[in-house]
Amino acid sequence: MVAALLLSASTLAQLVAPVQLDPARDEFPLAGHLEWLEDAGGRMSLAEVQAAPGWTVLPDMPNAGFTRSAIWVRLTVVQPTDGEQDRYLSIDDTLLNDAQLHVRLSTGVWEIQRSGHAVMRADWPLDSRIPTFRLQLSPGENAIYLRLQSKHTLSHQIRLHSINGYMRQSGLEALSFGAYFGIFAVVIVLQLAFWLVGREAVSGWYLLYTSVLLTVTLLRSGYPAMALEMAGDSSMQWLVLIAILAPMAVVRLSAVWLQLHQHLPRFNVLYQSSTYVMALLTAAVALTHDPALGLQISQAINLLMVLVSMGLALWLWRRRLGESGYYLLVFGTVDTGILVRLVRNLGVLPVNFYTEYAIFIGTVVHLLLMSLYSIRRYNKLRAALIGERRAREEQKDFVGMVSHEFRTPLAIINTSIQQLAANLDAPPGRTLQRAQNIRDAVQRMNLLLDDYLSLDRIDSAQQALRLRSCDFYEVIEDAASDWPLGRIQISLEKLPSRFVCDPDLMRIVLRNLLANAVRHSPGDTAIELAVQGQDKGELHIRVQDRGEGIPADELPRLFQRYFRGRASQGKPGAGLGLHLVQRIVQLHGGTIEVQSTVGQGTTFTIVLPPGQLPRD
Repeated sequence: MVAALLLSASTLAQLVAPVQLDPARDEFPLAGHLEWLEDAGGRMSLAEVQAAPGWTVLPDMPNAGFTRSAIWVRLTVVQPTDGEQDRYLSIDDTLLNDAQLHVRLSTGVWEIQRSGHAVMRADWPLDSRIPTFRLQLSPGENAIYLRLQSKHTLSHQIRLHSINGYMRQSGLEALSFGAYFGIFAVVIVLQLAFWLVGREAVSGWYLLYTSVLLTVTLLRSGYPAMALEMAGDSSMQWLVLIAILAPMAVVRLSAVWLQLHQHLPRFNVLYQSSTYVMALLTAAVALTHDPALGLQISQAINLLMVLVSMGLALWLWRRRLGESGYYLLVFGTVDTGILVRLVRNLGVLPVNFYTEYAIFIGTVVHLLLMSLYSIRRYNKLRAALIGERRAREEQKDFVGMVSHEFRTPLAIINTSIQQLAANLDAPPGRTLQRAQNIRDAVQRMNLLLDDYLSLDRIDSAQQALRLRSCDFYEVIEDAASDWPLGRIQISLEKLPSRFVCDPDLMRIVLRNLLANAVRHSPGDTAIELAVQGQDKGELHIRVQDRGEGIPADELPRLFQRYFRGRASQGKPGAGLGLHLVQRIVQLHGGTIEVQSTVGQGTTFTIVLPPGQLPRD
């Protein structure tokens, strides 16, 4: 029953207070001054309506929802003798099919004005975006009757203005819609730029979605129909055809954003295909039968897809999958506005400013949030592209350095073996020297392999550290065994019998620091390796040389991957050792510091906290 959908109808045949027109005011509130009457057949004449007993007081604005009945609205206006006689009565509904105004002139004749989709634009009383009537009122009480009929919904605001008030209201609406469409334009240009730069699927489908949403909103605003003098059926057909694209765009965008092909592949196929089929059937209904019915079906599909999409996003968000949380935030505002408007169109919510403009408010917030999200995605994509470019450059440098670093010891080994084979009767001293060359080359290759494999393990493994309780003295002894006795001077103090760490990685740390010290120190000087245990279980490690030192301007870059200082040019090394040392120390929760003076030497100091064995 339409009566049940209207706002709490009061007792029948009540008297309502007339609207007192104050010359000093530009707008006159009509809430509480209106009565309504349902014309189920839509055939009642004005005389029958006047004599009908079923008039009911409206506490607010007409809100009959979807109905095929004609609705009559009555109000009484008191015009002062010395006030302005011309007033404007507007109905804020661009989809209204037929609006008739009946008002008695001073001659006693009832004047009839018509507007709406069923009336040609040239026959409208005023050239406006919404049905608007010009009233010429006589002093005293004036009874005004409105007959409203729509194939869409009868839920709208009715406003009564003075001429100045109407012009001010029209200007404010034009300014508001201009700002609204301007925000749309900025977001569309922004999304187009993002899509052209990154060719990202989300940006492309959101660009289509916003374009459809803008076109639907523009057509529903009434400005294109007013500017182009479009006939009612023509503008309705265009609106329906564009509106049908809305659920299709929403579904496709949601599927891409939420990565349904990855998380719910079977449901994704059903979700998208069913929407496309329903949209095509709706288009067929709109083109061959009734555009207004097609619009209602399209709105129902849109509501269903909104609920399904938000439900999917919520399900994925609870499982922390993808960027479903951002989806809920960005689309939650506009979807809330859509739901409020649809519930109001059903007659459940009252007609007021908030329910009238819920979609517009939600859409503006949605566009702003989406712009922020797009900027975030652009920065993330830009950082990823920069990282990928840097990785390609590093990989290129890495391949070049690996090729060079391995070729040199291989050439030494090859030459030494050829000399040994060609000179089997060579003196023992020369043979031992050639064997030592081979041993040094193999040691150099082992160090390089340790660095490359360890760095790859740290960068890619889910569990880079393999902690276990070990005898740290064995780690020290093994790392120092690559050099002759006396080259490495080891000093131990309060060394714990067992220490929890990754012994393989710590062995690489010590070996790299010692090799770096040996490489940059005179051959007749010793390298100091001091390890000291602390009362709290910490381990302090110090590697000190009396070599050439490191320039102060190179110290901030010392631990960067592939960095090699001026003193390292022409010497073996790939620039990975100190970077790997820092990474391993940080994985252990420790710190590493370096102090160096040119011409006096360099000292590396490591502090390792006591480790804890992983729980099973």
